[in-house]
Amino acid sequence: MSQRRAGHVNRCTNCRVNNHFCVCSFLSPMKIHTNVSLIVHVSELKLTSNTAQFVEKILPGDAQIFIRGKVNEVFSPDPILERSGSPLFLFPDEDSVELDETFLKNHPGPHHIIIPDGNWNQAKKVFKREEKFKNIPTVKLPAGIVGEYKLRKAPQPDWVSTYEAVAYALGVLEGRNVQEHMLNFFRIWVQATLNSRSGNFSSVLKY
Repeated sequence: MSQRRAGHVNRCTNCRVNNHFCVCSFLSPMKIHTNVSLIVHVSELKLTSNTAQFVEKILPGDAQIFIRGKVNEVFSPDPILERSGSPLFLFPDEDSVELDETFLKNHPGPHHIIIPDGNWNQAKKVFKREEKFKNIPTVKLPAGIVGEYKLRKAPQPDWVSTYEAVAYALGVLEGRNVQEHMLNFFRIWVQATLNSRSGNFSSVLKY
């Protein structure tokens, strides 16, 4: 068996990175006041590069994944809308308001942020198709953010992964310490995955 093939087989069942580069010891859960709802297509959950899985792991109980796209099952937004907090839909449309200190001052919360997982077009479809989301105010991330997700190629440098989007949104709603806690793990996971993909299993994981 080749080293690259071995990297696909011998994965940690939790972080889904090759056991040699397992990042579970760096995954430190934390509690927040904001509810986070992630709308994830069922096909995305099969991919080891999907980041929504780690939002749920690092924010247990506060973050929850809601799956869409199951065969013979109609997606319902009702369980999402039943969660507590003032709902916000993270989607940069023409009416969205930037998440910043002014927003937080005018809307102190507690909040419930809803985030569609996937590319821009997929996110747009989720928001447009569900009538029950229509009256939820839309928000967007602060300007100037540059993505650090190196596992998939983004069309634009300011297009970030779902995990990064949650981290930066919570950086406003919860505080910079929450943002940095999440991003520290994210950087470790990205580097570990890149190391695993390289097939150089003789190296020792260092951060």
